[in-house]
Amino acid sequence: MNSVGCRYTRELIILPSMCDSNSCLSIPAAFDMFQDTATLHADHFDIGPAGMNRRNYFWIISKTVMHIDRRPVMMDNVQARTWIQPADRAKCERDFALYSDGRELLHVRSIWAVVSHDTGRIVPMAGLYPDDIVFDEPAPAGTEFTKIGRDFADAESIGIYTIRSVDIDLGGHMNNVNYIRAMLGCFDSGQIESMDIHDIEVQYISQSYEGEALDFRIRIMPDGTREIGAVKKDGKAAFIARLS
Repeated sequence: MNSVGCRYTRELIILPSMCDSNSCLSIPAAFDMFQDTATLHADHFDIGPAGMNRRNYFWIISKTVMHIDRRPVMMDNVQARTWIQPADRAKCERDFALYSDGRELLHVRSIWAVVSHDTGRIVPMAGLYPDDIVFDEPAPAGTEFTKIGRDFADAESIGIYTIRSVDIDLGGHMNNVNYIRAMLGCFDSGQIESMDIHDIEVQYISQSYEGEALDFRIRIMPDGTREIGAVKKDGKAAFIARLS
């Protein structure tokens, strides 16, 4: 563990519970690994779950982009590494990379904010990071956020998912990674394998709650990229993604 400054690392083994049908680290498990590592780092600065709970705050992610070069396989030893960028008034950036034998396997760029349990609104970032922290590592190369259209009215429906108790996190809404699980669950294993996903961008637009139904809809772009929206009863997308 490296618990100094803007970065944090930990050693991990890819266990069976993290793997897909091909014995590779699954895409949702990779996102889980990122969020767990981020939480451990945040806890070092007392802005992990306990520290935020005392403030009556919780973290949310607004958007994430992941590039996958190679996914590790079951029982591989890997190093998970996360680091943070300077925060502005209302949001901050956190990055992540996974390594095996010194080779980068995947990297992530993400934007976070802090929400008040009392008001449900975003609160200022001021004072959350230590004053003496040194931000000396840039974001991963090639991880620009893109514009994904939010209107999926004319897109093909690929599955309806009703949010269950197991999807809810401490914020009282659907956990970020469970949108990704539900989305990928609209495809069978053969389809996912043939898609050969190396880049996945996700954006969270509004919160969803237990009992709500999400209509996952897809459109195929001219370059073959798949854009997917999780559409709520009011016709608006709560979650959008791009897979390529």
